[in-house]
Amino acid sequence: MFDVKEYFFSEFDKMEAKDGNLKVIINLNKKPDFLTLDILIKGIIFVECDRCLEYFNYPIEFRDNLLVKFSDTSVDQSNDTIILHPNDNELDLKHYIYECISLSIPYRKIHPESKDGKSLCKKEMLQKIHEHESEEQEKAVNTNWDKLKYFFETNN
Repeated sequence: MFDVKEYFFSEFDKMEAKDGNLKVIINLNKKPDFLTLDILIKGIIFVECDRCLEYFNYPIEFRDNLLVKFSDTSVDQSNDTIILHPNDNELDLKHYIYECISLSIPYRKIHPESKDGKSLCKKEMLQKIHEHESEEQEKAVNTNWDKLKYFFETNN
């Protein structure tokens, strides 16, 4: 078991999470010809809200199994299999953990709601969004009425 914190996230500048506090638990089962790894990544990451652009803590949990085979030749790896040379005595899972965390980040990240059902987004930004939506809806309504007027005028 080990922790994934700020130092890990600073190495991967393309990741949407800018920080986090995660526990990585790996159970290793060793067989004569291969290894199996049961991996659990659990904790919180710090991501930007797509609605209000403020950062917030987002809980994640990722489970996976990884197979490590030993081979002298370079064989095509699949997503859940890693090939190691028999003389290798170390397995670097840093990039694999990066990918697991990245896959745990949802496509749309929005602040959760409070217990009473209200958004926890920044209130000023929600007001601006609401004002903009109201203007757009008003324009759409006027445009639709204009289309109906044109339709009735040309067909009468």
